[in-house]
Amino acid sequence: MNQLRFYLYARKSTQGEDRQALSIQAQVRRAQEIFPDLNIVKVIEERQSAFEPGKRPKFSQVLADIDDGKIDGIVAWHPDRLSRNEEDAAKITYRTRKGVIKDLRFCSYNFDNSPEGIMMLQLALSQSQYFSSKLGKDVKRGMEQKLRMGWLPRMAPIGYLNNVVDHTVIEDPDRFALVRRMWDRLLSGLYTPPRILQMASEEWGLTTVRRKRMGGAPLTRGGIYRVFRDPFYAGLIRWDGEIYPGNHNAMVTLEEFKRAQAILGGGRNRTGKLVKHDFPYRGLIACGECEAQYTAEVQKGHVYYHCTRRKKVRCYQTKNIREESVQAEIDGVLARYGIHAEFRAWALKYLAEVTHVDARDAEQIQSARASRAQQLRDQLSRLLDLKLQGLIDDEDFTHKQKDMKAEISELENQIALAADLQRRLDTQTRRALDLATYGRDVLSNGSSHKKRIIASKIATAYVALDGRLDIKVSDWLVPLEGVAASPQAISSGSPDGPRSLTQVRTREAQHFGSSKRKTAVSAAVCSSWQSIVDNVRSRIEVNLDDMSLPEWDALGELVE
Repeated sequence: MNQLRFYLYARKSTQGEDRQALSIQAQVRRAQEIFPDLNIVKVIEERQSAFEPGKRPKFSQVLADIDDGKIDGIVAWHPDRLSRNEEDAAKITYRTRKGVIKDLRFCSYNFDNSPEGIMMLQLALSQSQYFSSKLGKDVKRGMEQKLRMGWLPRMAPIGYLNNVVDHTVIEDPDRFALVRRMWDRLLSGLYTPPRILQMASEEWGLTTVRRKRMGGAPLTRGGIYRVFRDPFYAGLIRWDGEIYPGNHNAMVTLEEFKRAQAILGGGRNRTGKLVKHDFPYRGLIACGECEAQYTAEVQKGHVYYHCTRRKKVRCYQTKNIREESVQAEIDGVLARYGIHAEFRAWALKYLAEVTHVDARDAEQIQSARASRAQQLRDQLSRLLDLKLQGLIDDEDFTHKQKDMKAEISELENQIALAADLQRRLDTQTRRALDLATYGRDVLSNGSSHKKRIIASKIATAYVALDGRLDIKVSDWLVPLEGVAASPQAISSGSPDGPRSLTQVRTREAQHFGSSKRKTAVSAAVCSSWQSIVDNVRSRIEVNLDDMSLPEWDALGELVE
């Protein structure tokens, strides 16, 4: 046995699965103390997780050396150092059973190289895999719970600190004000991120938090861009592609964060390369005389749109339209048809109630269709029995079978189409509310590509004639003028926009006196708001086959 050659394999992952495991140095020391007489030819140290196969290059090399006959066995602290997944466990036990691995030695586990011992080893490795999977599931559940509570389940970004006492996130007294100053410089539009980084590092002395193995150094170039792209500073938590509201103190407002994203994205196309000119409305506008498309060009620092005159008819349109005028016209449409964020929140709740009622009614219809389809299948089965018994001739059987199958197919199509119709209707209605809420902000601060998306979705045509632009608005847009039940209920001209129902009830009650009158006004306001949502939804249902509105994320940003 002393002639066998062994590798001493020591592993510790930086992930949660090995939080209680001995350090690599301790594993090596204890193995050498317990097995002083073994011929250990090499010590292999690895700092990788064993939860997934194929992620440990040094472990793969150990197996390769065993297969090549360079070594005969492995020494490890415990079987879970070798594997925490089924695939790697099988590689170990199969080679042991076939004699390729002649022996295994563990400091905290007694292995007997026999059929029974190999079976027990398989159980030990399976138990390691189970505990690792369970721990991963528990960790994920804990993170989700922390996110729902509004707290970041990882290390806080610069400017904040993790409070280890109550597991919250607090302001860093040494860095919060400095990071806010960085945001101020960016929002001024006068400084680039690299210049802000230079100021923060060289002039203000900003460094990252000093930790056990890292930190205490200035931000990197990539680090400052991560700061300016992180919605955490606006009071939100981005996690696994989702956005959660946070309970920490926001450093910037949501409006400031969106403006910062517009500044960071300004002057660049979708590939990140600088572009000389990018005309958002080129190709959208048609000439009212010759029907040719309008193009754009820069003259004396301004962008002008004009007819291309590429039709085979003579065109006398010579007046150009400045881009500012085009954008002002589009902004006017959005101002007329736009809604306030508070109305959107209320509308989505009302829409959920309407959808629930519709789904309940639709379920009855779908159930009736499914019942009828099953009834026809049963009849078709009985019809086949009659045919086999010779009680019905071939012509009648073929005719009835064809009719029944056609009706079953039609019912199944109706069931599938109805479910898809409801899903599409809900999706497009929500997106319509998002566009009406955030469209103006995108038009002001978004990229040229996003501006073009907004312009193309709110109108079916843009027609220019004699220097004037006529916008043919999409059918699904519902104007707000005239829908208010009272002068203060919904005001499209108000800078504050529509208020929540609670605010409306309170202010209207103060304005209109008696309790009976107050109740009537609140009911009228609620009815007016419901009519808006119902009108939008009904218009979308009519135009659903021709609609494809853009998607928006939880930050109110257009998803390209």
